[in-house]
Amino acid sequence: MRITWLGHSAVLLEVPGLRLLADPLVRRRIGGLVRAKPLPEVAVHLARRDPPVDAVLVSHLHHDHCDLPSLRALRAPVVLAPPRAGAWLRSQGVDGVIEATVGGSTHLGAGVTVTAVHAEHQGRREPRGPSAVAVGHVVDTPDGSVWLAGDTGPHQSFRDLRYATRTGRLDVAVVPVWGWGPTLGPGHLDPRTAARAAVLSGASQAIPVHWGTLHPLGLRRFMGSVLTQPGPLFAEALYGTGVRPHVLRVGEHLDVQPIS
Repeated sequence: MRITWLGHSAVLLEVPGLRLLADPLVRRRIGGLVRAKPLPEVAVHLARRDPPVDAVLVSHLHHDHCDLPSLRALRAPVVLAPPRAGAWLRSQGVDGVIEATVGGSTHLGAGVTVTAVHAEHQGRREPRGPSAVAVGHVVDTPDGSVWLAGDTGPHQSFRDLRYATRTGRLDVAVVPVWGWGPTLGPGHLDPRTAARAAVLSGASQAIPVHWGTLHPLGLRRFMGSVLTQPGPLFAEALYGTGVRPHVLRVGEHLDVQPIS
């Protein structure tokens, strides 16, 4: 099982016979947000459907997680969307949309099941879009299991995520550790609360995302250490917990060896 971080919350998950892309962002900017680093080569190829993805997972409708031009470019045959998001996505030219309610599982073939799970986050599409639910996803595969948290604040339900897998355990937690601005609003995790969420989930390994990628146009100099420190601080907070952190660079991948 290979996990590749494309920056922000975009994560490519590959197992034999299936390629999933979560919260895809395969462009250099979104509105007033720009990338702090170049778009990784793997994202450039995905935007050209070389190779194509088999399914896309959308955690919620915020612009940095549900980028319509990226979704249209990918043309994935399956787009798992959160509750109350389906009709709006179809009206925006996104095909293959399936709404996935919290607790509901979708079988995608190649032995892969995706279960939508709770996310403590407001999912409304601003400024005038639908007020859809925010979710995370547990992806259970023959080669391991992954929690893709999307965007979330702390919540006690994270301790039950392992029960969405066939083995009753999680191999990897992919958790947000910051955002795209100099400060965080409600419904987010910072490095320390993200570390606690990873421990609570029972995952044996963890990858920090949602950091070091985007910043408001013209405001990079005001971002300071939040473009460089959340990932390392997350790893530091996990020291001695039994959860092994993997702080990836944008475009870097992790080949997961499940713990038996």
